[in-house]
Amino acid sequence: MSVDISQKQKQELVKLLTQISKQSDLDALGIVTREGSPLAFFVQAGDPDLLSAISAAVISTGDMVTNKMNHGDLQVLLIRGDVGFTILATAGDHILIGSSKEIHSIGITLNTIRDYAEPLEKILG
Repeated sequence: MSVDISQKQKQELVKLLTQISKQSDLDALGIVTREGSPLAFFVQAGDPDLLSAISAAVISTGDMVTNKMNHGDLQVLLIRGDVGFTILATAGDHILIGSSKEIHSIGITLNTIRDYAEPLEKILG
């Protein structure tokens, strides 16, 4: 599936992703649709298509949990392993993804990803 965005939106997305990368220590940073189509990605290692599809599935599951538990709308998911973490933030019909092996930066990254979800939604809205 192809996602069409304007040249202005592309420029704004590059600016937004650049700002996020300056404020956090990420191995992967991306924007995908809720259907799992990658829109923009910076990945040091790994497959952006696979990360996009997995992120969409995880967000869908998170939506079901927040709905069934009456927690309101899903905002952020944090997935932490022994040697890294991934943060998924909802932004309307899109997902903002940040991933790192630097566990010590998890708090800063969580705040950064969460703070940029709303501007991302406005760009792509």
